[in-house]
Amino acid sequence: MYFSDNLFIIKTTEETETGFTARLCCNPAHPVYQAHFPGNPITPGACLLKTAGEVLQQKTGRPLYLKSSKNIKYLNILIPAEGKEVRFEFSGIAETETGCKTQLVIADDTAVYSKMSLIFSYEPL
Repeated sequence: MYFSDNLFIIKTTEETETGFTARLCCNPAHPVYQAHFPGNPITPGACLLKTAGEVLQQKTGRPLYLKSSKNIKYLNILIPAEGKEVRFEFSGIAETETGCKTQLVIADDTAVYSKMSLIFSYEPL
């Protein structure tokens, strides 16, 4: 299941000095929010990881498989308010023959939701 353009809707991507930023909107009607948690929905951390991989995969044009993660910090709860736009700020992207690594900050204008370092493989593990 893909979460980019489903759980989140990709609005724009733009190059930055250190990588790129993707702006996404939460889709509060997505079934994930009906289960996590009914009446008080929040975005699961695993869904943020999966979406990050999908956004980076679109940028690299290669299939990506999460190999490892370091220093994942969930700093605030991402509540899928109507029209909520968040930035997935990728920096320090380093590609090799076997995969790539990056640092990611997920934020909006009022809060930082998560910070993480991710390593992806181009082949299934």
